[in-house]
Amino acid sequence: MQDMNYYYDFSGQKFGYPLSLSINGFSRSVFSRQSSLEISYILKGEYEAVTTEFSCSLKEREMVVIAPDEIHMICKKQEKEGVILTIHVDFSRMTNAMAGDRKKAFQTVVCSLEKNQEYYIQLKRKIGELLSMLMEGKNNLYQMNAIMMELVFIASSQQSFSVEELPLHSDYHENYMKAIRYIDAHYSEELSLADVANQLSFSLSYTSKLLKRYTGIPFVKYLAYVRIRASLEALLEGRNSIEQIASDCGMPNSKAYTIAFKELYGILPSTYRKRFQQNLMYGKEKQDQKMTLDEEQKKLLYHLVEESQISLYEEKDLKIWKRDKEILCKIDLEGKQVKIKTEPDGTLMIQIF
Repeated sequence: MQDMNYYYDFSGQKFGYPLSLSINGFSRSVFSRQSSLEISYILKGEYEAVTTEFSCSLKEREMVVIAPDEIHMICKKQEKEGVILTIHVDFSRMTNAMAGDRKKAFQTVVCSLEKNQEYYIQLKRKIGELLSMLMEGKNNLYQMNAIMMELVFIASSQQSFSVEELPLHSDYHENYMKAIRYIDAHYSEELSLADVANQLSFSLSYTSKLLKRYTGIPFVKYLAYVRIRASLEALLEGRNSIEQIASDCGMPNSKAYTIAFKELYGILPSTYRKRFQQNLMYGKEKQDQKMTLDEEQKKLLYHLVEESQISLYEEKDLKIWKRDKEILCKIDLEGKQVKIKTEPDGTLMIQIF
């Protein structure tokens, strides 16, 4: 169930980009598992995080870092309103050399001012930088890449994983890439494991083990996931029926498509379409449509943005901080706030509200 009052989604997967960020009030009562690193931060209400290792409550401004491939569930503890910020970094969209061995590099951990404080503060600051970038409408891909990889670095800081531990380039990996490229080119057709094996002159057994070794899941499930991900653009456009989209991407029928989709994303494809419709890359007039945060969302997120900035001086009614190359000042005068910031030419800009 989604809370649409605060719903927002920056879905990098639509562009083949590893980073996604969403705000919603979902309550997922089924276990899920994905290849991405997940950071869930509670903006409002109370949630429960359940993994194979532990179960714990998450209150406002607490977070949980979910390691890749960890089976988990995050759900609201009560029927009251809840809002959660979720960030995913999908390593399947990176090369092995960029992603490293994600099984060794991360661990699932709860973070708050009481638990793993240093880790918590570092993650919050970096999340604040990401949100600040989105709020200001900046579209610098390299800046976003830098923030994303710093998030990954901080999240992996409790584990050590060196360059020397990267898997050496091998015939196995070369053959795996051949198999993946063939699946990517023919996923919309009637495709079996035997077709892949025959095309590449591999044995059926070798092909099965090769794909399972590198994807972590059986061929049939991997193929279904490839088809589902390939169908997202058509699903978001909203022009074709679920039945037609299922057929176009190679799924046997709409029922199989729906089952695979829910397993991968945790919601029905029809629900996904409704929730994500507002973030289509192009509007009806084929004009670029920005993914923007509304005022209610910004209110919930503002403390994260503020905490990502460097505080120079702070007392009850006065705060001075540094953001990038700017020095900003906030004064509270009898209920009115005054904001002062430096312009690039050195002049001062004063706002009273």
